[in-house]
Amino acid sequence: MANIDVPGVFIEEDSSLSMSVSSGATAVPVFIADFGAVFEGVVRVNNWLDLSQAAGEATASGAWSVVLRAYFENGGGYCYLANTAGRTLQEALTSIEAFSDVTILVPLGLWGQGADAAGETARAVSAYAASHLAMAVLHADRDHDAAQARDAAVAFKLDAEQSGHAALYHPWLIPSGDGAQAVPPVGAVTGLWCSVDRERGVWKAPANVSVKGGARPALAVTDTEQGDALLVDFLREFRGQGTVVWGARTLNETDVEWRYIPVRRLADTVQRDLQRALASLVFEPNSQSTWERLRAAADTYLHNIWRQGGLQGQTPQEAYFVQVGKGVTMTEADVKAGKVVLKVGLAAVRPAEFIILTLSGTAGQA
Repeated sequence: MANIDVPGVFIEEDSSLSMSVSSGATAVPVFIADFGAVFEGVVRVNNWLDLSQAAGEATASGAWSVVLRAYFENGGGYCYLANTAGRTLQEALTSIEAFSDVTILVPLGLWGQGADAAGETARAVSAYAASHLAMAVLHADRDHDAAQARDAAVAFKLDAEQSGHAALYHPWLIPSGDGAQAVPPVGAVTGLWCSVDRERGVWKAPANVSVKGGARPALAVTDTEQGDALLVDFLREFRGQGTVVWGARTLNETDVEWRYIPVRRLADTVQRDLQRALASLVFEPNSQSTWERLRAAADTYLHNIWRQGGLQGQTPQEAYFVQVGKGVTMTEADVKAGKVVLKVGLAAVRPAEFIILTLSGTAGQA
């Protein structure tokens, strides 16, 4: 306690300083492809001009440049490019580890080496996405019809975690312009993910939104065909709307709670943000005061998401809950071991029907 019996300026430290949970980026993609000799490793580009200056004449050739132009045209922000030239896919994925803000992985040229190679790539990228709370944006082959696109998704043989962190889009898009060749839709789609996140929030489905730039689907899909291929998110052309993203499903068929893209991405976003808050407690005492600060910070964070429309329910109690403490989420042994366990529930689909996330960290390590 400062002595205030004499005049002067006094500073008193408050041992119960509040903490907060900051919201990280939700839509930062990395495009993975053989970019040749344009660059090595992983580079960040902020816009199309930035890319054009970095790649020079290479931007005028190759399907990847058209896909990336569609990404920026449709609202994409800064992104990363990971070059697989001269190295394996796994080496490229390892190099992405250095960029902790990546939340979307987009493998270009997925079908360039045939169906078997496409499956191997889809599994590797989706596995990385699942382990890093990110999403893989995949696409079917150019010549697939709706049923073949569905069958291709099944043939990837993704496990439950991988399929819940992956989405597949079809058909390819034909850019505007005479003689333009069809390109994978993932550039435009990923740009729309970024745009919807920025304008509405990560909890808004990136669907029923129009593709900019005049691109048209290379294949027309009917309601019946789409109904028979529910795993696939289609791009369809509607009168008065142009080309529209029509569908927001993951590739997960088994877990109802992870069937939709916005639910999966919201849960991953919350987990990433709360995990960073937990990491900040490493030198704090593993005590009731620390747990209360964490609980209050998580509550404020989730309350803000609810107020923005990201959680369902008329009241905060219907929309989310936060639990932390000895006898609640932790045992005496956990506390002595410096373990902090935080449990939150999210009503992402219906009020009072919670998706449960359990996160752990350490405290009292000073």
